Formats: sequence, C-alpha cells, structure tokens
Amino acid sequence: MSEELATVIQVDGDHAWVSCERRSACSSCHQQSDCGTGLVSKAIGPGSQRVRVRLSGAVRPGDQIRIGIARRSLLSSAVLVYLLPLFSLLAGALLGQLWLRPMLMAGEGATILATLAGGALGFALVHLLAPRLGGDAYAPRMLGSVIPTRCHP
Repeated sequence: MSEELATVIQVDGDHAWVSCERRSACSSCHQQSDCGTGLVSKAIGPGSQRVRVRLSGAVRPGDQIRIGIARRSLLSSAVLVYLLPLFSLLAGALLGQLWLRPMLMAGEGATILATLAGGALGFALVHLLAPRLGGDAYAPRMLGSVIPTRCHP
C-alpha cells in the first residue's frame, strides 16, 4: 500500500476532496542539475493535487488524513498508461519495417507512418481500457484515523 498525508478540502457525503503536496526525491539528490527528471521537477515546481477519496470515518475540512492506494493497482495502471503505448509503437515499427516496407517497396516513410499509427493505436487502446480500471480498487481511500490539525468547536 502506497500511503500519503492529505488535507481535507471539502466533504461530499461518503467522499471528500483532499489536497496532497506534490513531492519529488530530486531535491535531495546531488545529480539534480544533470538529470532530466530533476529538470522536469524544477520546471513543474511544487504544488498540490486535488483527489477525491472514499471516507472511512468522519472528517471536517482542514483535517489531515492518511490516504492510500494498493500497489497492485498502481502497477497495473502504470503498465496500461506507459507500456501499452510503447509496445504498440514498437509493434508498428516492426510491422512497418518487416512487412509493409517490403510489400509496398517503399522507403523509410512507410516505416515511420506505421510507427506513428502503432503509437496512435496504443493511445487509443489506453483511452478505451482506462474506464474499465475505474473501480474502487484503483481509487485512493482513507486509511486509519484522522489527525486533527486544529480544534473544532
């Protein structure tokens, strides 16, 4: 389970909108000036993310809670979003190079077009398959008890 602290912004029935600080390990690394991830992290800058979370207890706006998401759902989401488009892009490149190019007796343009078509197909598949992963197993949820940040009357 991957856990994070979040601040409750708004309560909506059995769900709440919470704010999580965006963090990066790049600030503690001595290679941050030479690393692409460090440069992207600096460009995006610090900030917060709003997330809708299913509640397991009573909270009020301003409370800090622990939220979590199962690692299995994180991994399967990452496979869908990152690897499916990459593999379909590579499949398009191989298909273009080994089958389409010799069949059409074309140059590199056929391979490039097949590569782009494979990448577009991969992103279209992600778009079609992502709603099927929208169940509660893939949504963050409240873990444990509430940590009050101020006194409530």
